[in-house]
Amino acid sequence: MQSDVRAVLQYVPSFQGKVFVLSLNAIRMPELALAEAMLDLIALQQVGVRLVLVSTGSGEAQISERLVDGELKWERGEISDLNRISEILARGQLALIEAAEIDPLGQEMITLASELEASKLIIFQEREVAGKGQRLTAISRENASKWSGQAAEIFHAGARACGEGIPRVHLLDENRQGVLMDELFSNEGVGVMIHSDDYLSVRALNHEDIPELLAMIGRSIRDAHLVPRSYEEIEQHLDHFQVLTVDDNVVGSVALHPYGDVCGELACLYVKQNHGSEGYGHLLVAAAERRARELGLPWVFALSTRAADYFTGQLGYERIEISKIPEARRILLEKSGRESVVIRKGIEE
Repeated sequence: MQSDVRAVLQYVPSFQGKVFVLSLNAIRMPELALAEAMLDLIALQQVGVRLVLVSTGSGEAQISERLVDGELKWERGEISDLNRISEILARGQLALIEAAEIDPLGQEMITLASELEASKLIIFQEREVAGKGQRLTAISRENASKWSGQAAEIFHAGARACGEGIPRVHLLDENRQGVLMDELFSNEGVGVMIHSDDYLSVRALNHEDIPELLAMIGRSIRDAHLVPRSYEEIEQHLDHFQVLTVDDNVVGSVALHPYGDVCGELACLYVKQNHGSEGYGHLLVAAAERRARELGLPWVFALSTRAADYFTGQLGYERIEISKIPEARRILLEKSGRESVVIRKGIEE
């Protein structure tokens, strides 16, 4: 489960009042995974999520028994009776649809979620969905619609669902205990999400982001990665900074400090530790380089104590002598006593 409590709590108000349509096969799911899924539905209902549960396969009785014995408020509905389902949801109850033969990603299911204006269609799959031999976390509707090879049919169906107004389709491994909460209350999740809305973006820093940026810098300073900065210093150069967000959570940062029209310094590059393996550093560096290009700067440089090999090996930078950077920056570096490697990259027009 996501360890960043602030990131977890952010989802609670964003989920309140939203409709989630879920499909699972109770007879097929492992006992412990099914039991935890039922507990997770209770938790979701308690934070204000409106739930529609479609029970497929031959496990309808098991679902009914578990709902009776649990704390969920629920009533039965029919997939063809949208008015009845809407009434159940309006009362704050879970709508249980027993539909043994329904295709979880078929048109009938997609239409149900679309008509209810569901924000999520959540499908418990028999096994983990992988794309081209590797586990994915998120894929856009456009890319899912073009997917070929392994799991293509599933990706195409998810893309169709997004095309009919469902912002996100989640494909979860039904064998994994606690998979529902781990997927919904974390930035990257543990399943595959097909999305048509804005999930991952790099944008300009705003005032509301400064406390989170300072917190990230503080964590990195403890590991001797970043130079300390104050609120006032960041605020004064607000337009120098960009942040990377995942589901509106700030998970990384980068700054570009221009030196007139001579060059720019790439600084304050940081990605939260639990997002460090997703390639986000590359996205942030590319964003800073685009900004340098917009400003007409011919080259950029960075000062690094630990990441020089990353820049030179993967991002096309080269090592240069400290004498090559602007004098004002060189003087500051020498006064700081930090031993940094200087790396440089030309910016193409």
